[in-house]
Amino acid sequence: MPTPIRRPSDEVSRALSSSQFLPGQKSRPRTASRTAIAIVLATITLVGMTACGPDRGLRVEPERETSPTQFKPANSDSGPPDEPFSLKEIRKAIVDASGIAVTGKATESARVIADCRECLKFSTPFLSDDRKFQLVTVANPQQKSEIVAGAVISEKDGEPRLELIATGNQLKLSPGKNGTLVVQEAMYADGDEACCPSGWSVQVFRLHKGRFEPGQRFTRLNGET
Repeated sequence: MPTPIRRPSDEVSRALSSSQFLPGQKSRPRTASRTAIAIVLATITLVGMTACGPDRGLRVEPERETSPTQFKPANSDSGPPDEPFSLKEIRKAIVDASGIAVTGKATESARVIADCRECLKFSTPFLSDDRKFQLVTVANPQQKSEIVAGAVISEKDGEPRLELIATGNQLKLSPGKNGTLVVQEAMYADGDEACCPSGWSVQVFRLHKGRFEPGQRFTRLNGET
């Protein structure tokens, strides 16, 4: 494909050489014509190469890859993350319960937040009908950018109640539609380094008869779902 382009370009270079054409010669208009043709051909070639090459405008970001569930975010009217209970009150509730929730158990997470105050943080709260649930995350004390657990807190008799606690590698928790909670964690294959898991797993929790129950689960490992 480059051959027809290279020849006109060489011809144009020779035509513009001062050793072959002197000022005032009639061959100059033909040189301009050849130059115009070469420019048109070069433009067509560049367009063709762009069309055949990779799409630079589309970037795949594995670390931001969304789950196949494509859940809609929770209602923004769920209110501030620190209401009705403060982080101090929630920490005490989790520690006092030894990490044992209505759904799930994570005694190690309870010990972590008892010793590491910076490891417990608020996340986005969500609603199920008119009932509000606060959401907190637990970070790895050795690497605080990594989330290792998440907990759902409700109000019962004016006190915080630990409804659900989930643990996992590089955990991501996000409210879904219709009062669901989506928990995504990294999945490692043999030989994977800590920085680079081969896949992920998504678990959906739904509120049913007053408690969160696991629903749909999706996994993707080594490119297979």
